[in-house]
This record gives sequence, structure tokens and C-alpha cells, in this order.
Amino acid sequence: MTDKKQIVKESTHWYAEDGTPVYEVPTAKGDAWRKTTLRDARQMQLAPGVTTIIRCAAAPALVRWQQRQAIMSALTLPRGTDEPEHRWLQRIEMDMNMTAKDAAKEGTRIHTAIELAMCEERFDPAYTDHVRGVVRLLGELAGPWAEWDSEKGCAHYMGYGTKADLSNDSWVIDFKGKDGDEDDLEGLRTFDSHWMQLAATRAALETQDGATTAAERNYEEERRRCAIIYVSRTHPGVCRAVEVTDEELDKGWAMFKALLLYWQAQRSYKPDWSC
Repeated sequence: MTDKKQIVKESTHWYAEDGTPVYEVPTAKGDAWRKTTLRDARQMQLAPGVTTIIRCAAAPALVRWQQRQAIMSALTLPRGTDEPEHRWLQRIEMDMNMTAKDAAKEGTRIHTAIELAMCEERFDPAYTDHVRGVVRLLGELAGPWAEWDSEKGCAHYMGYGTKADLSNDSWVIDFKGKDGDEDDLEGLRTFDSHWMQLAATRAALETQDGATTAAERNYEEERRRCAIIYVSRTHPGVCRAVEVTDEELDKGWAMFKALLLYWQAQRSYKPDWSC
């Protein structure tokens, strides 16, 4: 069972060879903690996280969302009389950033509640319906008695680490927060960033199981299926699972490996791991 104190928002993305996240390191004086940096990673032989690698690629869907938020903020925050343009733009930026932060915070609270529930720990009762919806959906995917690992850390010998939101011998699940009701979530699909994230996480879990490469792996078990579970932030209990196909996972894995090599070449760094 996970220690509740260890459940924190992932703000930095560095991992040890055994998959342990290293969020912070002691300060020089040893009397406080600070965020882990690339310099620390070089000294401690840490690997970057999957999200860090994926961010090397353009994210057009995210850019479109940001543009729409900027447009909405501009429509609701008209320019004041004699207000300098730069001041007006600052207000628009602050408003759109606040919208994104509020959505992220609510998504984090929902995610934490689900995580605690899967660890059989107490969670904020305000999110009971969210948790029940996810538990029901997981039962449909894997059966009501399936056991799950929550926030399982793992690392891949190619030089990256990650945490699986939810996983077992049959599935790798990642949660995404969305606004909307059942009809809104029904039309959702997955994107290449999801394929990369799930494919890389699955490969890291397989490495932990004893795998070598995708083509020549010491991995005789059936490969895990992968899915994104969209959880509504605005309609408690509404959620939907979208499974990623084998073809999408293969494409995601190929894209992720290319980005990983790019990241390592750009920074002239790859952890020197025994495997």
C-alpha cells in the first residue's frame, strides 16, 4: 500500500535506474531540498521522464487549445479606455493562464482521489462519484476482481523513466481530465502523444519484467493492452476508456524512440546504466 505522504504532484521528471522518481535533492548545506536539475542527473546517473521527452515534439492540439483560451479571454476582457495595449495583453494572458491552472488543479485533485482509492486509502469525499465511475469502468475493462498497481515507477534501459498511472499484468492505463458530459466524452479519441506515453510506459514495465528489445525480448507473456481513461471534471462519475490499438502503439513507440535520441543528443547525456 502506498504511503499517502508519498503521493505528490510530479513537478520534475528524473528517475533512478530502478524506476524510483527523484523529485528533489538536498541543498549544498544539507538543510533543505531543491528541485533536481540536469547537472544533478549527470552526477547521479538519473534519466528523464517520458513527459519530458514527449515535450520535445510540437503539440498542435495544445497550441489550438491555448489559442482558444486566449480568444475567450480577449472576448470577456475588453480593452479599457486609454488602457495601453501591453497592459491589456497582460490581463488576457493572466486570465487564460488562470483557466489552465484551475483545470490542472482540479484534474490533479481528481487524480489524487483515484490514486488513494486504488491504494485503499481515504480520499476527499467530494470526489466519490469520480472514483466510483472509474472503478466501474475498470471493472468493465479487466473484471471486478482485477488487482492494480497505482503510480508504479519503472525505467527503461534506453535511458528514461516514468510512472504508470494504473497497471497490472494485462493493462496500462493513463488518466486524462476533460470537461463535459457523456456525449462530450463519447466523441473523444487518442492522439500521438498518448500513443507515445503508453507505448513508452509499457516498454519500461516490460523491461522491469526482464525484457530486452521489442523484437528480441525475454518477455514471453502477452503484451499489456493500453488505454486512456478520460475523467470528466465537470460531471462527476462520467468517464470513458479509449483503447489504443497495436498499430498506434507501434507508431508511438517509434516516435518516442526518435525523440529520446534527439533529447540525448541535444544534451549530450544518457545515463550510464548497467543494462
